[in-house]
Amino acid sequence: MEQKPDAIQQLVWFQSGPPRLELTEEGPFLCLYLDGIMQSKMNQLAPAATLSPHLVPILRSLQQLKPQSVLQLGLGGGDINRFIATVLPTTQLVTVELNQTVIDAYLRFFCLNGKEELIALPAQDFLKNNQQQWSFVLWDIYPLFDGWQQAMQKTLEQSGTILINLSQPEYHQQLEALLTERSYQCHPIEGYLNLLYEVKSLTEK
Repeated sequence: MEQKPDAIQQLVWFQSGPPRLELTEEGPFLCLYLDGIMQSKMNQLAPAATLSPHLVPILRSLQQLKPQSVLQLGLGGGDINRFIATVLPTTQLVTVELNQTVIDAYLRFFCLNGKEELIALPAQDFLKNNQQQWSFVLWDIYPLFDGWQQAMQKTLEQSGTILINLSQPEYHQQLEALLTERSYQCHPIEGYLNLLYEVKSLTEK
């Protein structure tokens, strides 16, 4: 995760929170910070391209698999949403985000008006009532919440490909204890604390 730089060129928007949200313009880049941690950095000249290293393998996987449906848990600045709107415009995308203010910031500053549904709800509440099987699931929740293991177990009931961006690597042992029934790979992100877990589809050998 990137910390907020000391020098900010221009503060575009601010929400005291909690959580504290700040939107800055740094040259051609629009940056969203949540409690001082960068959530998204968008090049306004190429909004569909991601500048977040931990998202590059996720976008590569999306482009290779071309899933019919994607469930995203955690919105951030909407890098995934912009990519799908541009590259996979027929994919059904549902994003579940706890904080309505994060959704509002995305719609105001980062959205490309793609085919998507945004739901303001805790991930655990959505998963508890979800009946749909998704081709592709992305867990990108920071910080982790009390009871996240139960929510992760519900996520792992999905038979499709699951990508988990673990921004708090101190929880990796607890996460891996939940993954014993699934085939997965863990990818460290160079220069970052993030660990990216790629959980294989149940139909994939």
